[in-house]
Amino acid sequence: MNETECPVCNSKMETHGDPVSGHMNYCTYCYGILASDRWLNSNARQPVLRNLRNSVFDGAPAGYKCPSCQGEMVKGPVTIEGDLSIELDGCLKCGSLWFDNREIEPFFPDIQDLGIFPESGASKTTKSALAVLDAILSENPIIEWSRGALFGRKKGDSEE
Repeated sequence: MNETECPVCNSKMETHGDPVSGHMNYCTYCYGILASDRWLNSNARQPVLRNLRNSVFDGAPAGYKCPSCQGEMVKGPVTIEGDLSIELDGCLKCGSLWFDNREIEPFFPDIQDLGIFPESGASKTTKSALAVLDAILSENPIIEWSRGALFGRKKGDSEE
């Protein structure tokens, strides 16, 4: 697999995952995440993913090429809570979605196999992605409910 460059800061991105379950590219500098179409299909609930895709792919040109396949990127507003929305980017060619730093947080509760299920239920890709996401959350404190919702912990709970 070719090295992928971050579209925000041009840093080399780390790749996590595998060809079967899909992959995520993660920027260790600006904390952006490029989630492949296959990874999204393997890990997101389909109604949520359908809403994400409809919002993003009906959008306007984003002004840059996909870091993975060099296809045209488009952007569109995605409703996250009530009338709040964020702008996500997606590739028309390969179907990958780009999440700037912290944009993936509202979608954590809607990603399956978060490690709360029995060991055999979580794929290797999901475990790898969760390790990356947990590292992001550890390095950049965010809204506590998001992390707790993801990993089944509440503020003040032990990690043991």
